[in-house]
Amino acid sequence: MVASLLAAIAAPTLASAQVRPDSVRKDTVRISVPVPPLGVDTLPKRTIASDSSVFAREVARTDSVKRFIAGDTIKAPLARFERPDDFESSPRLRFSREEILSSGAVNLADLLDRVPGVTTYRSGWIAGVHAAAFAGDTRRLRLFVDGVEMDAIEPRNGGTLDLTDVQLWTLDELVVERAAGEVRVWMRTWTVQRTTPYTRADIFTGDLNTNAFRGLFARRWRNGVLLQLGGQQVATQSGRVNAFTGAESSTGRSDGTVQGFMARIGWSKRRLSVDLFANAMGRERDAHTAREGFTDLLRYKGSRRDAYLRLGYGDTLRGFWSQALIGVVRTRLEGVGDPSAETDTTVIVETDTIRGRTQQVLSAGYRTSRWAVSMTDRVRPINGMAFHAPAVRGRFGGLRYAIGAFAEANGADSTRRVDLSARAQPFSWLIFTGAQSTRTPDSATARVGGSTLRAEAAFRVGRLWLGGGVIRDDATSFESPVILGTPTALLSSVAAQGVLVSATGRLYKDVRVDVQAIRWDGSQYNRPQLHVRTEIALISDWRRKFPRGEFSINARIWHELRDGVPFDYGTAAGSSTPDVRITERANVVTGLLELRIQRATLFYQYRNLTGGAYEQIRGITMPPAVQMYGVRWEFWN
Repeated sequence: MVASLLAAIAAPTLASAQVRPDSVRKDTVRISVPVPPLGVDTLPKRTIASDSSVFAREVARTDSVKRFIAGDTIKAPLARFERPDDFESSPRLRFSREEILSSGAVNLADLLDRVPGVTTYRSGWIAGVHAAAFAGDTRRLRLFVDGVEMDAIEPRNGGTLDLTDVQLWTLDELVVERAAGEVRVWMRTWTVQRTTPYTRADIFTGDLNTNAFRGLFARRWRNGVLLQLGGQQVATQSGRVNAFTGAESSTGRSDGTVQGFMARIGWSKRRLSVDLFANAMGRERDAHTAREGFTDLLRYKGSRRDAYLRLGYGDTLRGFWSQALIGVVRTRLEGVGDPSAETDTTVIVETDTIRGRTQQVLSAGYRTSRWAVSMTDRVRPINGMAFHAPAVRGRFGGLRYAIGAFAEANGADSTRRVDLSARAQPFSWLIFTGAQSTRTPDSATARVGGSTLRAEAAFRVGRLWLGGGVIRDDATSFESPVILGTPTALLSSVAAQGVLVSATGRLYKDVRVDVQAIRWDGSQYNRPQLHVRTEIALISDWRRKFPRGEFSINARIWHELRDGVPFDYGTAAGSSTPDVRITERANVVTGLLELRIQRATLFYQYRNLTGGAYEQIRGITMPPAVQMYGVRWEFWN
């Protein structure tokens, strides 16, 4: 039996040994997949009509493969104007597009509330008057869009910009440059770099019959061409209609409509780009009836249109760059009220006016990681004369120490400005900042020059930065803000000193706090003595629960405390005593909740949670409480 078993095992072995080794082939089954060369049309030629459906399917399949292979690509960005260097102790005054949208700001005034020394004024909700001043002077707050300065040319506003004309939804970035003597806001408009088409829709509603829609579209092609379109329509209650008679009565609360449109076409390749941008705003606002004994605000119907053509080379973030811009602004004030004779307390109201102005900007600079320098010249033709505004900007230093300078001789307002800034961080937990500014108006302007000095320090406790400092402003003079209903006048202020207090950072995990307070040694025209803004926010993506980032929460609550603001209304009737009216103390709490799910963001905002009456312009009562809610939804498709 054993012998039989061994014979059975040995038989196959002996048989295999008799096979010649070179007669055995490996298992070499192969599948040949032809790979056509790139760019060669490999579709079979179809000439029979019955094969047309098969041919169409093959064409569609081939096109889809080509689109998949090409995929979404990033094209060279359009030119960006030079962003000012940061000499702050924290980046809290630099806002990206997402930070602007999630801040709860309805317009620029809401963001400027975060800047110590800036006072904002509102006559109502979205369509009302919105203005701001630094140290009481509205002209010490300057706005720039892609390097073109927004000029306040509307005669009715008296040289003050209505911040309702600034459309935050059109911006990619907003940077507040807080020099010692003035505040400059640099805004960069929205551009796309991806070739995948982009669309976004915002829909929101709320109290005061607030209804709004906003839509955006952008497309970038592979040859570098870009197209962007956007528009919005916002309406608040413009009157109450009687359900029985159909009669309409005005609410007298600055209600109305706000329309906005933007468009851009452009092209870029490597370091060269050219684009044409246009932005239009149309507003209609009801008159605002003030309390008895105070000044009413007239109704308004008009528009503002800004546009520019830009040619740029290089990137302002590194290396050599240069830009040339031609900007134009046109405002129209349609018939609103009748002109009245000018008296001591009444100004002439100009109706049916059209104003326009051009601005040419030439700039060039060079930037490295250690130093940067740039030169700019703005030319404004006004009444047949060309007014130049040459400026130079420089910076030297790194992360630990940096100094900067800005000098400008503005021919449009006949004022020379020099700003010096410095920042030092000798230790990781300690930061010093300082700034000094001088203003020298031409003697023909009748304005008084002066200087402003600011010094601050901040130290870190855990993840929280605590800071403080002082600011000293010399005696100066400035125009009264007639946009707020005050008469035309040249106001004077004495030298003042203020104390700054701040707290910024994380309290616990994703809970953040931002406290900014300034207290002057006395109140002056258009400026409160004490102004405190406190914000607590929970901002989190909850990556442990949602590792792919498909959900986030943004919950904020902020409180603003402001002392009474004095306004000058000329002289009292039959007396030489100045008519000074001081607003009531404002104490306002606002809440915001946003939930993002994938690309959709649901938001709810409640302004003035306590519902108490308050004012920011004397005699003009703000809405007691306003709720607003809606959705922002964007698509890449």
